[in-house]
Amino acid sequence: MIKAHADQRINRLNRSGGFNHCNGIMILDWQDGLASVRVDLNGDHLNPLGLVHGGLYAGMLDVALAMSGSYRPAPDGLYPGLTLSLTTQFIAPMRLGDGFALAKARRTGGGKSVFFAEGEVLTPDGRVIASASGVFKPGRPPKG
Repeated sequence: MIKAHADQRINRLNRSGGFNHCNGIMILDWQDGLASVRVDLNGDHLNPLGLVHGGLYAGMLDVALAMSGSYRPAPDGLYPGLTLSLTTQFIAPMRLGDGFALAKARRTGGGKSVFFAEGEVLTPDGRVIASASGVFKPGRPPKG
């Protein structure tokens, strides 16, 4: 169970529907240049071999990396970035018994119009399961 975050904007995002909700992706931390998300594993995350599906790792990394360069201090809203390119490496299997998956991301460079980020998916004991790097546009409020 994930505790409420001190930043109410993150709590609102964690309660909203959409892709993150359907896949169990919960934002743990979002600050300038860093982000982390967690998924408590269940049977819906498994592939036919009984291992956690690699698509979950890719989704977690996509979300966390896009967040890492898009933070805005309050009272501004929080809007994840737009993925332009994502390269993912699947390193080791993960099983339901691992309990949860944690994705940690960090902005590595860029400017105002695009940024670069990298990150990893980890087991609770710190094993690296997958890694990714990518190019992103910073998040902006929707127009209209």
